[in-house]
Amino acid sequence: MSTIADLELVKCTGLLADNYVGHLAYIANNEPHVVPSTYFFDEDQKCILCFASNGHRINALRKCNKVSFQVDSIESFRHWQSVQVHGVFQELTGDCAKLCLKRFADGVQRTIDHKNAERPHFLSHFSGKLQESEMPVVYRIAVTKITGKSVENFR
Repeated sequence: MSTIADLELVKCTGLLADNYVGHLAYIANNEPHVVPSTYFFDEDQKCILCFASNGHRINALRKCNKVSFQVDSIESFRHWQSVQVHGVFQELTGDCAKLCLKRFADGVQRTIDHKNAERPHFLSHFSGKLQESEMPVVYRIAVTKITGKSVENFR
């Protein structure tokens, strides 16, 4: 038998910290959109750091800054955890954007190293991007609420 339960906050933040790919939900033209996104959970600053190219997502986030971000760990349909973060999109610029992009890259690399996973190709491009005038759009999601659910199979 499987039981759905609420995740404690410490387990929610643990799941966020232990991963680097989630799903960003936002509204564009009165329609919901969900896209996969690489992220770094900055527990000290209570935010999620991300980046993207200028385009549909960034334009929509500039117009409607309330978002949701979801991360999960699925072993089977009877054993999973899922965390949903509610927050506010904040576009970063200048030195703050460069600092946060470096924090993002370092944090994602630490997470990957901890999981013994392969280094994504995009991380090697960050050192060059930090020096260029045309950086990607760096943003954070200022966390306003974190909730989580889990299912465990009990026999």
